[in-house]
Amino acid sequence: MREKKGSYLLVAFLSVVILLSTALAAEKFPSREIQLVSANRPGGFVDIAIRFMSDNLSKELGVPVVVSNRAGAGGAVGTTYLIKSKPDGYTIGSISSADVVLLPATVPNIPFKYSDLDPLCKYASSTSGIFCKTESPWKTLEDLVADGKKRPGQITYGATTHSVSHLQMESFMKAAGFSMMHVPLQAAGETITRVLGGNLDIGISSMAPLVGQLKAGTLRALFIIAPERVSAFPQIPTLKEKGYPNPVLTLYTGFFAPLGLPNPVRETLEKALEKVIKEPTLKKRLDDVSLALEYLPRKAFAKEIEEDTKQITEFAKTSGFLKSK
Repeated sequence: MREKKGSYLLVAFLSVVILLSTALAAEKFPSREIQLVSANRPGGFVDIAIRFMSDNLSKELGVPVVVSNRAGAGGAVGTTYLIKSKPDGYTIGSISSADVVLLPATVPNIPFKYSDLDPLCKYASSTSGIFCKTESPWKTLEDLVADGKKRPGQITYGATTHSVSHLQMESFMKAAGFSMMHVPLQAAGETITRVLGGNLDIGISSMAPLVGQLKAGTLRALFIIAPERVSAFPQIPTLKEKGYPNPVLTLYTGFFAPLGLPNPVRETLEKALEKVIKEPTLKKRLDDVSLALEYLPRKAFAKEIEEDTKQITEFAKTSGFLKSK
């Protein structure tokens, strides 16, 4: 009898231990500060949008969400840091297609690939404007293409080497059947200055830095690379409506986590991010910095990244865009 009683007590004790262990393992997430890694420099247009979302995400999750800027090496610094972080949900990141798709596909010896990260969702894409001085002879995209075919390689355009802008221009020229001379730039901000100064014929830039010059009439946008026309400049046509395919890569941004997130943690983050991204005020905030709200859930976003990587890898091989070692 005593043996049976002892056995019952032992079973009861073990049951309590198991229940306590399960409860501890299932500790409510989140219970402390979350670090939001940004591969962008502080104060930039994407950074402004990230900080707005981090405030709303903090309210949604009930814990501080602190932006940590880790820019450098074309986005590789922030991306690498995120990959090496602990997969517990307390470190997530805002990473662009330039970092997670373009770099691994075109630059040899980059120590990561897109599959080293766990995509949570896509939240925005950037509008690119192709522009010239107002005094230039080109009034439309058709003018530029026609002149480029008459004078192959004589019209100059500027872009940082092996950037999304560089890729977009090379992709556009290939589709349109003409060529311009690429002038390598050290920073994207140089493009506008060089075109205004007459040192470049054509420039490509995200729309936000162009707004002042376009409104002042010193620059003319020939077309934009975007899903649809932008409300601030409804007269500027998109590349697609002019009959050309979109470039092999657009600049988009999403949230990622290190590989190995527990499913309950991932689900909590995904639900909170979706709610924040679909907040009505976010679209206006993104419009203000020339970003288009474009939400995609985890699986659809992962599929887009995989398909873009395949396309860019093929384009890089056939076009000579692949960066040498």
